[in-house]
Amino acid sequence: MEKVSVNLENCYGIEKLSYEFNFADDNVYAIYARNGLMKTSLSKTFKMIQENKQDEIKDEIFDLSGTVNVKIDGTDITAKDVFVIKSFENAYESDSITSLLVNDATKKSISSVLKLKASFLKLLEQSSGIKITKVSGGKKVFELEPLIVKDFGFDEDSFLLNIDEFDVSEIEVDFRNVQYSSIFEEQVLKKIRSSEFQNKIDEFIIKSDEIYADFGFLDKGKFTLPKLKEAEKSLSKHSFFVKDNKIVLAGGFEIGDCDGLKEKIKEVDEKLKGVPELKEIEKMLSDVKGMAFKEVIEKNPEIVAYLKTDELDKLKKILWLSYIWDEEAKFQELRNKCHDLETEISTVNVDDTPWRDALNIFEDRFDVPYNMKITNLKSSIIGESIPRVEFSFTRDSNSVCLSRTDLESKDVLSQGEKRALYLLNIVFDIEECKRQKKETLFIIDDIADSFDYKNKYAIIEYLYDMAKENDFCLIIMSHNFDFYRTVSSRLCLKRENRLSAESCINEISLKQEKYQDRPFEFWKKNLVIKNILALIPFVRNLIEYGEDKKVGELTGIESDYLILTNLLHEKDDTERITFEHLKKIYKSYMGVDNFNPSIDNTESVCHEIYIVADSITNSDVDLENKIILAIAIRHLAEKYMIQEINNYSGELSWKTKRKQNNGSAQEFMNHVKTALNQTRELCTGFQQFGDKEKVKIVEQVNIMTPENIHLNSFMYEPILDMDIVELIKLYQEVKNI
Repeated sequence: MEKVSVNLENCYGIEKLSYEFNFADDNVYAIYARNGLMKTSLSKTFKMIQENKQDEIKDEIFDLSGTVNVKIDGTDITAKDVFVIKSFENAYESDSITSLLVNDATKKSISSVLKLKASFLKLLEQSSGIKITKVSGGKKVFELEPLIVKDFGFDEDSFLLNIDEFDVSEIEVDFRNVQYSSIFEEQVLKKIRSSEFQNKIDEFIIKSDEIYADFGFLDKGKFTLPKLKEAEKSLSKHSFFVKDNKIVLAGGFEIGDCDGLKEKIKEVDEKLKGVPELKEIEKMLSDVKGMAFKEVIEKNPEIVAYLKTDELDKLKKILWLSYIWDEEAKFQELRNKCHDLETEISTVNVDDTPWRDALNIFEDRFDVPYNMKITNLKSSIIGESIPRVEFSFTRDSNSVCLSRTDLESKDVLSQGEKRALYLLNIVFDIEECKRQKKETLFIIDDIADSFDYKNKYAIIEYLYDMAKENDFCLIIMSHNFDFYRTVSSRLCLKRENRLSAESCINEISLKQEKYQDRPFEFWKKNLVIKNILALIPFVRNLIEYGEDKKVGELTGIESDYLILTNLLHEKDDTERITFEHLKKIYKSYMGVDNFNPSIDNTESVCHEIYIVADSITNSDVDLENKIILAIAIRHLAEKYMIQEINNYSGELSWKTKRKQNNGSAQEFMNHVKTALNQTRELCTGFQQFGDKEKVKIVEQVNIMTPENIHLNSFMYEPILDMDIVELIKLYQEVKNI
């Protein structure tokens, strides 16, 4: 897998996205994308591909059919090529646990048994008229096997796991020629359960008892007419009537050949079929649904006694056992193979399996409060049921074991622990892909979200292990810039494989991340106007966390920190600060002052901020442009609110800690000068009297411009996440306020 070309349109919110991932030299890409931009949409699209549901991909909001063209080395991607790891799936359970529990030899034995089972169920399908599978609610579901399990009341939801429970010696009567579906059909059952039908059955049973009494060689419940029929077949098959062999039936009936026995059976049969109550029962089955059942009764009048409401459950078992008896040789072959497999499975040591290896990988790296074991080893190995994992919690010498269902119903796990459990199941799937040496494209969506730092780094280390697999290609997406940056660093990604997702007009664009060694180094070395302005918050951070050298030399302001604060907030001295002051401060704290020659040292910095902000367009998505816009928006908004508040003649209220204050506009402004968050305090005052539409605009300023515009090593993520289009829109609104 070297090249993966992705072309999408109308895919769950992605209007358009085109990109070719080149995995020839490096099998990992990292994508930074702010929340709500494209991560979930992309992972959902690939999940549908994984589930072979490409035709269902669409824009769900506008109900537009999606266009998906994804090729791997020029060939259309298939379901087996991709594996999507979502941020979290609450009830996710791995399908790979069974494969991780057994070796290849045992897998062959399992495959052999499952083939025999499928063949035998096909025979039961033909005998019973019940389909192995059916379509319900648009989905294919199993019908035959679950019905057998239900009719016998088995605890294990599996034909194979209950194979020793089928005892054909329990059959009272052989109904192998009666189809289950002809009786246990909804409309037919409704007739059978009716009081009229049940009364006729009672009357027929009385008459049939009288007939049985007339033929002393029959004993109802023990040696019935069906058993006499079976005896006749057996005697005929084994050529009993040779050498003048005879049978003597009670009542003085001596029979010396098959024809004589058949004649006696026919005599009893005709008497039963001639019972008027039987005819009345048959009349009640004259509609389309009842005709097949009517034929059953005509051919098997002895079945009537089993149609009593309290006998129906017994009849179900008799029918299934009759079908099994009819294929006894094949059933015995299947049972013997199952016994051999059980012996093979009994030798499995769970602690010496790939499943345990995968579990060890997880337990060695992640912090979780429980240990795990599989409680249904046999059924999970043969694939007859999902492995049931039990969770053991220990405190002091006390241990408590909970199933997955109990664990979730008690809701005792933290969100991080729930995510860890999800991740464990993902590890099982990944380890199985490793074992199969299967070429796989992994789409990984915010996998470290909501984990603490230790577990985040454990995830990164596991991603590193995945990246070492030549058969794996990874596309790792995150909205967390710190995680994205750390993954890129730990996995040693080259520049071309570190991407940033950006929203352009009607399209998502993936571009190489511009600042891969932190932007500050690049800005320091290239002191053009935009970079100089973008460095203001960063240098203020340096002063805040270090020593204020007071080199700015601005009359009235001794502190360098306050000089730069005046450039981030509208203050009395803001307009007086020039690039000459900035030069001195940058030289002292960063060791650079080689400003671009085009910059006039006597020019007001704030004035230049507005000029640059006016020039920024929707395509200027780099970080420095967003910072400058945020600063300009802040200044314009604060300048407007200060002017409006100073012109306000009414009373304003504000809080200092828990104390409520009221006073004039001047008193309020005195409070603002000492406040920790000037923008918010100004907004609080303006909200008390300002025009509603203009209040909405300044509230947006509070929301979209970070309150301190921090720009240390990783905290510029809030600004990076901002949409340049939204920032420009807000800037224009504040300008026109």
